[in-house]
Amino acid sequence: MAHIYLLISFCLLAHLTIVAQKHPINYQAETGIGVAAKTFWLHTNTRNKIAPGTYMWGNIYLHTDFTKQNTRTFDYSLGLEGTGSLGQYHNRIFFNQLFGKIKWQNLTLNVGLFDRPTLYDGLSASNGDMLYSNNSRNMAGISFASWNYIKFPWILGRFISFKFRYAEHIMLDNRYVKKTHVHNKLLAGKLTIIPQLSIEGGVEDYGQWGGKTRNGKIHYSIKDYIKMVCIKSGGRNASLSDQINKLGNHIGKYLVRVNYQNKHIRISFYYNHIFEDGSGRRFQNKPDGLYGLYFTRKNNDKWFKSCVYEFYYTKDQSGPHHDRPATEEEMAKKDPTDPFPDKIVLGGNDNYLNHGEYHSGWSLYGQIIGVPFFTPTLTNNGIIQGTYNNRIIAHHFGMNGTFPIWDIQYKLRCSYSLNYGRYSTPFFDKIGKVTSKPQFSLGLQLTVPEKRLPFTTSLNIAFDKGDLLPNQFGIMLNIMKTGIF
Repeated sequence: MAHIYLLISFCLLAHLTIVAQKHPINYQAETGIGVAAKTFWLHTNTRNKIAPGTYMWGNIYLHTDFTKQNTRTFDYSLGLEGTGSLGQYHNRIFFNQLFGKIKWQNLTLNVGLFDRPTLYDGLSASNGDMLYSNNSRNMAGISFASWNYIKFPWILGRFISFKFRYAEHIMLDNRYVKKTHVHNKLLAGKLTIIPQLSIEGGVEDYGQWGGKTRNGKIHYSIKDYIKMVCIKSGGRNASLSDQINKLGNHIGKYLVRVNYQNKHIRISFYYNHIFEDGSGRRFQNKPDGLYGLYFTRKNNDKWFKSCVYEFYYTKDQSGPHHDRPATEEEMAKKDPTDPFPDKIVLGGNDNYLNHGEYHSGWSLYGQIIGVPFFTPTLTNNGIIQGTYNNRIIAHHFGMNGTFPIWDIQYKLRCSYSLNYGRYSTPFFDKIGKVTSKPQFSLGLQLTVPEKRLPFTTSLNIAFDKGDLLPNQFGIMLNIMKTGIF
């Protein structure tokens, strides 16, 4: 697979050179050196370009942007981003982006490895998304989506619009089920009450399917694929788990966002409700989810520009038990074909981001794809076995702005969490009593812009103190140069 990406990269570079006259090539070259990159806010949300233990790294990003002003004509964008790093545990060279994009009107087709946009000025702990943050590397795939909200025709378009995404990806890291496929779909609507006030809401689903286990390839027919997309149970050829539950490993979320803006400020309240199965879709796991508030000033970033507050709660998980023993009376009333003849299914113990067949869970290249406060279970062979800590209460605060001295920009992020492990494997104190592990992490980034120095120069300072992660202090110096060929 690596030589295929290398061939594609050479072809893409050649094409970038050919199209440079019509589509200027933007470049970004960055390098950094640090101490104790295991510190939470030195490696979190870096798309795994900086992994825990990294002490030196470099990154080169070449890309063309969409240039056509007329949205009714076809436009395209190409990009290549390569990263190399030296670390305490391993050295790495990889592509984190390698893409081609086509845009027509309000529709886009994206192919390859590509980033999703960073929201809320990069202050959010999860990019405002419980399931797909900036914490891991990208998955290779293809995505067909709306570029922005599409307005309904006629007068309704003033008030109602919608957006969608349909995507297929593949996980190419070293994992329990190799080459796991990931299906993703999103449908959301927007109600614009007045130009300054709007409400968004929608639902998103991810489904892991296919791949290859130690026992061989997991075969999917077209009928199986359709059942997986429609979140239906599997047929006779599916595993027992997929026959009882839904085909594949599905996780999803309901999302709501309320936006208000005027010529001076913008405020957004956003909410994610996470679900793993039918109990979560029925809100049996309330109040689990992400609650966020974002505020930004549009015209002035001196001293204070934007801030974010987020509250994460995942302790409920529809209760501690998935089922209980049935009474004799209850068993007598059961359907003979019931897969659990001696049990009453309660729907609890949702065990977020873990799965009985896709043991690596919702992780990629050693990092959790979703909420970075969930902690991955690392094994000796380097294959992640899901997460051992998914019941949390977490507070997160982020703020940025610019000091008037040398136009130094700052970004502050701090989080405090109480961690409870999992229902099946909780944390215990010294006397064997179930307990929580508190954790505080702080990160401060100070950036001198390129207009003051030959390079954009950033100093990152981070600090961890608590019972979940080692107490440590870390520091990293980055320099970056951007421009256009």
